[in-house]
Parts: sequence; C-alpha cells; structure tokens
Amino acid sequence: MNFMLAEFEKQKEERELVRQESRITMIVSLSLLASIVIYGLVAFLHRSGYRFSKSVFNVYSILNIIAIVLVIVVLAVRKTIYFSPRLVNEDSTLTALLRRWRTIDIILLSFAELIALFGLVSTLLGMPFIRTFHFFVAAFLLTMILMPIPWKVRDKIRNFEKYAGKQML
Repeated sequence: MNFMLAEFEKQKEERELVRQESRITMIVSLSLLASIVIYGLVAFLHRSGYRFSKSVFNVYSILNIIAIVLVIVVLAVRKTIYFSPRLVNEDSTLTALLRRWRTIDIILLSFAELIALFGLVSTLLGMPFIRTFHFFVAAFLLTMILMPIPWKVRDKIRNFEKYAGKQML
C-alpha cells in the first residue's frame, strides 16, 4: 500500500513539475500558432498588383527547398536530441532536463515560424496565395507537433529514462 502511495505522490510531483516547466513553452507555442494564422490571413488578403517574375519564382523555389530541409531537420533533431543521454550530468534533475528541453523546443519552434515567414514573404513578393499556403500549413503542423502538451512531455520523460537508463525523479 505504501508503495502505491509513494508512486502516486511521485506521479503527482512529476505532473506538477511538467506543467510548471512547460508553461512558458506552451505560451510561446500558442503565440506562434496565432502569428502563423495571422501571417496566413495577411497573405490570403494580400492582392498584388503585379505578376510574379522569374526572380520571384526563383526565390519561391529556393524558399521551398529551405522549408523542406528545415522540416526534415527539425523532425530528425527532435527525435535524437531529446533522448540524448548527454543532456544529463551525474547531478542533473528532472527540472534541469525540462529546462534544457524548453530551450530546444523554443529553438525548434522558431524554425517553424521561419517557414511561415517564407510563405508570407513569397506572397508579398507577388506569388499567388494558392502557391504559398503550404508554408503556413507546414508551419502550423510543425508547431502543433512541437507543442509541449503535458502528456507528450511525460511520454518524452519515459522514453528518455528508457534510452538514457537513468531514473529522473
């Protein structure tokens, strides 16, 4: 009975710590989602008075390639860096790990925001919205994937403990 009570207390403490340490990143994520929607709305409502030229098409093509590479890199780095045992020193705590993850999350979220900005810039240069909306969709979905929802963070902790071989709490 005491073991179950101790386990419950441990889980309660972990949930509160995850909620507390993920709050800032959650606010940043929600802000970025709102800005991506605003960028998309501005791009949708923007009416360009000129046709796009060859140079605008070249910029659009380059930004497409960069956006694809960014999505691949973010998803690959996310899977490798979160579970790296190098994130934990001998005296590291769950709080220290969550703070390191917060830094990583904010950096990766900024790449998602950058993809949305690529779409806005392409549209403002004269590319039709129908050819740039995928930037906004990709940025929105990437932000949703990276968002530190508490149950996702607890799953990351379980996976980290499994791969690192160290109990964090």
